[in-house]
Amino acid sequence: MSLQSDAVFQKIIDGLKDNQAKAKAVNGVFLYKITKDGKVAKEWTLDCKSAKAYEGPAQGVKVDTTLTVADEDMVDIALGKLNPQAAFMKGKLKIAGNIMLTQKLAPLLKTDAKL
Repeated sequence: MSLQSDAVFQKIIDGLKDNQAKAKAVNGVFLYKITKDGKVAKEWTLDCKSAKAYEGPAQGVKVDTTLTVADEDMVDIALGKLNPQAAFMKGKLKIAGNIMLTQKLAPLLKTDAKL
């Protein structure tokens, strides 16, 4: 299944290649559960410890933080149309695990690209 947020994660993958030191400074493993119509449609792993991201559950590493967000909300967060803190407060973004690590993620996820 192809989702709008796939472009966001492709941008993250490309960004990690250019900013490995920045990614490793975050020093955490994040599992994104992207939902469509209330059901998890896709999972992405963002492994900042080894500066890589890939589709699917974490492979051989312990997940520090799991983020569950709707496909369209993930796109809006990446484009800056939806503030991650506001999304969390409104229940659009659910976070389990080390919530403080997500604060370090924000600069890494910002995108200037039009998706």
